[in-house]
Amino acid sequence: MTNRIPKRLGRLLSLCLVLHAGAAAAQPARPESAPAAAAVAPAAADNVRRHAFSALGGGAVIPLRSTDGKAVLRFGTRSDELVTRAVLRLRYSWSPALIANLSHLKVLLNDEVVATLPLPRENAGKSQAAELELDPRLVAEYNALTLQFIGHYAMECEDPLHSSLWAQVSGASAVELTVRPLPAAPDLARLPEPFFDARDNRRLELPFVLAARPSRDALQAAAVTASWFGSLAAWRGTRFPVAGAALPAGHAVVIATNAERPAALADMPPFAGPELRVAVNPADPNGALLVIGGRDAGELRTAALALARGGQALSGMRVTVRDTRAAAPRKPYDAPNWVRLDRPMRFGELAEDVRQLQVTGHTPEPIRLNLRIPPDLFVWNSHGIPVELKYRYSPPLRPAESRLTMAVNDELVRSFNLLPDAGASAARVQLPLLAEGMVPAGVQVRVPAFQLGARNQLQYAFSFSYQKEGACRESPVENVRAAIDPDSTIDFSGHPHYAQMPNLRYFADAGFPFTKYADLAQTTVVLPDAPAAAEIATLLGVMGRFGAATGYPATSVRVAGPGDTNAVKDRDLLLVGSRMPLLAAWRDRLPATLEGGTRSVSQPADAGFPFGWRGMRSGADPAISASSSFAGGGPLALVLGFESPVAGERSVVALTASEPSLLPAVLDALDGGNVSGSAAFVRGKRVDSVLSGATYTVGDLPWWTSVWYAMSRHPILLGLLAVAAVLVFAFALWRSLRAIAMRRLRAGQ
Repeated sequence: MTNRIPKRLGRLLSLCLVLHAGAAAAQPARPESAPAAAAVAPAAADNVRRHAFSALGGGAVIPLRSTDGKAVLRFGTRSDELVTRAVLRLRYSWSPALIANLSHLKVLLNDEVVATLPLPRENAGKSQAAELELDPRLVAEYNALTLQFIGHYAMECEDPLHSSLWAQVSGASAVELTVRPLPAAPDLARLPEPFFDARDNRRLELPFVLAARPSRDALQAAAVTASWFGSLAAWRGTRFPVAGAALPAGHAVVIATNAERPAALADMPPFAGPELRVAVNPADPNGALLVIGGRDAGELRTAALALARGGQALSGMRVTVRDTRAAAPRKPYDAPNWVRLDRPMRFGELAEDVRQLQVTGHTPEPIRLNLRIPPDLFVWNSHGIPVELKYRYSPPLRPAESRLTMAVNDELVRSFNLLPDAGASAARVQLPLLAEGMVPAGVQVRVPAFQLGARNQLQYAFSFSYQKEGACRESPVENVRAAIDPDSTIDFSGHPHYAQMPNLRYFADAGFPFTKYADLAQTTVVLPDAPAAAEIATLLGVMGRFGAATGYPATSVRVAGPGDTNAVKDRDLLLVGSRMPLLAAWRDRLPATLEGGTRSVSQPADAGFPFGWRGMRSGADPAISASSSFAGGGPLALVLGFESPVAGERSVVALTASEPSLLPAVLDALDGGNVSGSAAFVRGKRVDSVLSGATYTVGDLPWWTSVWYAMSRHPILLGLLAVAAVLVFAFALWRSLRAIAMRRLRAGQ
């Protein structure tokens, strides 16, 4: 360790010299970014980054068991930050049965021991706190913090799986890093850094800077850019606040043309064509601006599309886009993040790294594979989703207690015994599905099975037993390995697309129906004539969610105003704004309304909860039985879903609020997972959803499936028809037999 620290120190000093030289080399470019403002900008202060164990995948409690229990937590550091201090704040407890002289908790950072914590008996069974100073030179771009429990309860002849061998670490424990921002030479080759850094597991917060009254084309360029960043941020989430007259500190994105630019950048050199630039932020010498611009609105759109489609070829501080050609139109349901529907999909395609399909140890962490499925995939009356599973493992010494357990969304599917003479095996599994493929959110279901939703996780847990041969004869073997073969497949092909709408759960989980086309080719966003900053930020946040859901930027989305009648024809519509004339014109079709100080809500005839367990029906009755209207000025945000009044089988989702500043709360509600039905009321952190009003369907079914599905929703009627069919058949059979008997009698006479 002592030999490695001087090397890291030398690298660190070299990095600082290079960054200083880069900043000096970038000085001639600063006239593009208002050098006067940069000269008076204060130096950035150190920031503290807190990585709680629960946010790093450790859960509320991290259990450590047996004689050599281990947990690994991974975190990263941004390329534009220097770690000056690292502190580990640990809360943990351990078994009172442990022998203090032989037991301890070892802490390693990137495979180097940084601390060994004793486990004295007098403090056992109680939560303890420890604060450990870590050498910041050990912190790398990608880091692995390992907690290794070494426990013993006997001097000899101990069982390595004895129940008294345990310790646990609280998920409230955290690694706190004090970081100092580093100035970097502006270079487009670093994109998406420093604006998005894959090593940062926090939610992406990236301000956008626009003109005081941005045009529709500027907003469309901003939407494309936000969706691109959303596709990169993926599970982290995104927020894109819109800056006011002053530039924000840190990194930001600027959308501008020669005639339409932010006031803070009025002195920026004019554009000579569609351009992408990166420059030092005048408000923060450690921040950077990504400038997307052109001489007019058309060139601005071209620059944004070039960034989303071909950012890999960029370099330097400034480029002019010569040409960007539209790719072939995307097909429905071909989003990169969604499962393939035209063929079986290999597990190797689902894994970010094939190495995550391999595990070691007797009870390793489950192998987890994420699945995104189109919400309208119709699996009613299906026997399940076929899985061709192939796996390999070290032959166990005790096969009766060694197995592979398969689960989906934490629901057990099947377990397989691991045989000692095999070492490899294969199995065909059908993932069971609920009989009702379109049960509205919140309805109680009597079928004891799980339902595949838009976001799912396959889980494969290997468990190998130790060889037990009696007292003082235990001989645990540690070279135990297992793997799921990357050529294992799951097959979603052959199912039609059909769904009952509105269903805001689909919108919250997958952005459906807008994300049916990954580039949002059939989506129009409608904004007020003069949208407020909060309304624009909400639009950009939703675009980021779409990009995260599909893994592809929304290069074909349109942005329109309430008076653009041609833009709303035969399109799925996303309405964002606190005062939308279209909502006022369509109020008779809405399940709820919010206009100024007046708000109304409709109640369904039946929410579907009473008697649903008897099988008398398979869903709720959303027909409106009553409605209430209120007058008040309290804060309220509302998410609405309904069929488009201007085109059948087209959907409208509206995000509105009593005032623009409340709209960003809708993004938090969508993250929370409680948005469903046809209307969701957001009051602070509380979300109440209701399914009421007219319903409609999207997609198509074969005619025989349509008939049987319609009949299945009315089981009593289906039973009566079955009885009637039996009676008719019996009567026809009786008439036929009687006629035959009469003919025989006549022939005999």
